[in-house]
Amino acid sequence: MDTSLDYESAETYFGDRLRLSDNLDIHADHFFPVSLLDKLFHYSEQSRGTERDSLNRTVHRNFHGHDFDRWIDNIIARTKIDIIDDEGTVETADLVDIDALTFNSDHTVTVTLPDETSYTLADSTDHRPLQAAGIEDLSVNLDLSTMFDRPPVDSDSEPYLGFGTIAHIVRVVCEKSGIDPSQTDAVKLSDRIFEHFRNEMLPLIPSLWNDMEHIMHYARPTLTQVRQTTQS
Repeated sequence: MDTSLDYESAETYFGDRLRLSDNLDIHADHFFPVSLLDKLFHYSEQSRGTERDSLNRTVHRNFHGHDFDRWIDNIIARTKIDIIDDEGTVETADLVDIDALTFNSDHTVTVTLPDETSYTLADSTDHRPLQAAGIEDLSVNLDLSTMFDRPPVDSDSEPYLGFGTIAHIVRVVCEKSGIDPSQTDAVKLSDRIFEHFRNEMLPLIPSLWNDMEHIMHYARPTLTQVRQTTQS
């Protein structure tokens, strides 16, 4: 039986899944703990207003959970999908441009645009029809490896202060606890770090936000089969 989802339903599903797509390997080139950032931004809602200097100038505004939620929504909206028309021509569209995804009984996925034209969802690698029995077989892949030309997070020349500092916190927690982050459930590790270091991490939020805006503008998220998705 064919099942269809509108964009809003797909946005919610992919957004919830992206929030759990941690890479908490502190020795990875691209350290991006999404679930930890989610907790941190929502925790910051307990701080109100903006910080000001002695001349009453705004130093920076406080960030809240809705800022992170909006960032997730923007990443999902900008996710690239490859689609094939009836003549076999491959085009690229943004996920936000679709009206519906229909999961067919033969495991192909039909993409319907607002003008009611239909396409087949294609694999971004070989442009063959992508196979998915349902939305649970798809995921947004936020691969940062093609965007940052930068050293690993444990390098002294790490330019991304926010992520670099959180990577240091994770490293300390793991060393003290005897945890191998590459062999530990990422979400559980995020919970542990957040529990013990959330207040120390709050001042990092403006720096983290700058890094996240860079990601939002320059990363190229794609829609892939779950088995192909590399977490970042």
